[in-house]
Amino acid sequence: MTCVHTETYAITFYRRKKDTAALMTQSSYSKKKSDRTPKVTPIFIIGSPRTGSTVLYQLVVSTFGLPYISNFTNKYFAKMPSTGLFIQKFFSPNISLESSYGKTRGRFSPSEGSNLMKRWFGGDQPSQIKSNKILPGREKSLHRTLKISEMIHQGKSLVIKNAWNCFRIPYLAETFPSAKFIWIRRDIYPAALSDLKARQITKGNLSEWNSATPANVRELLTLPPHEQVIENQYEFNHAICDALLDLEGDRTIEIWYENLIDDSRKQMNRISSFLHLEKNEEPKALTASDTNGIQLSETTLNEMQSFIDQHQRFDLYRYKKGAT
Repeated sequence: MTCVHTETYAITFYRRKKDTAALMTQSSYSKKKSDRTPKVTPIFIIGSPRTGSTVLYQLVVSTFGLPYISNFTNKYFAKMPSTGLFIQKFFSPNISLESSYGKTRGRFSPSEGSNLMKRWFGGDQPSQIKSNKILPGREKSLHRTLKISEMIHQGKSLVIKNAWNCFRIPYLAETFPSAKFIWIRRDIYPAALSDLKARQITKGNLSEWNSATPANVRELLTLPPHEQVIENQYEFNHAICDALLDLEGDRTIEIWYENLIDDSRKQMNRISSFLHLEKNEEPKALTASDTNGIQLSETTLNEMQSFIDQHQRFDLYRYKKGAT
């Protein structure tokens, strides 16, 4: 089925099922207010930019057969995500491990859900301060979407991956007490280096910011670009670390990108135990992929390494062989 035919079919299917979806929504929220607190268990994949969160996202949903927000739902149903998720159920794409700076190809491939997240949380900067919790009047939509998703998929948790959620963990953890958080980590040097290269490719400017912004972004913008990306990695990781420390241990797990590349099966087994889920299929083997087409000067590389070595606070975010 071609993309055009797929899209036409899906839109037609939606129109036929619109009344059914409305009835599902009305029925779900006809109970008294005390019953409306969603007892759902969403899975949030979190990680600073360029740490492998997209490939982990693809691996988790494919290995365990879990629902996710697709490019289709993000593009056409940001205002009615439950309907998009309902339509998705009738399509079973072969999920590849390819992506480009967080973006995947294919109507029903896993998406960051940027349109949907912006509708729920906004997109003001700095995002750590201004986009860290639900917008007024949008909480019911968030709750309803997660609840209906689990109803549609026989209790399976919806997996959500979006870098901006790194600054929303306190809100998400409190709002969904059963939510699970998978933190994908990567050594701060290659992560920052990849982020710097990504700026050049996606923005055409090493000084142009990518993704969500930490609270002190204005201060960071006064630094040279190679220091900006290192400090940005630090702020993301520091915010994640602080937020996860407040949660019970059975709600969080850390996965190092380096270990995922080295032995994806072992890391997915760890996630299987963490989520108490059996694998639908064995995880695909991975190879390291990065912005190798962009070459930075030897001076820049040395300055980045020197900057990291000079500050002990970065040590917590260095990969050490043998780390789980």
